[in-house]
Amino acid sequence: MAKAVRWTPQAIDSYIEVLAWLRKQWTAKEEQHFVEDVERTVRYIVKFPRGFRSAGHARLREAPIKPYNLLLYRIDPAAIVIIGLFDMRRHPKALRHLKRGWREK
Repeated sequence: MAKAVRWTPQAIDSYIEVLAWLRKQWTAKEEQHFVEDVERTVRYIVKFPRGFRSAGHARLREAPIKPYNLLLYRIDPAAIVIIGLFDMRRHPKALRHLKRGWREK
């Protein structure tokens, strides 16, 4: 049976930030492509929760969303919890900060 998907408030905020940046810098077409890429990745995660590389813990995973974003998620017994989106062009300390609080969300 497929697990439910739950987005943390931080994940929703980071998703909205990326969409706003795309809307400002590019066109609606690129924004729509990104939305489709995220949806496709989440569907894959639901089918294959361990299909992406570990992010330092057996339950914590990171899925690349081409070419510059990373979707960080946690595998819980009843749900897949999306922790956040990370722009890989940012400083690596920001990713460490996102990974540090994954248990509390």
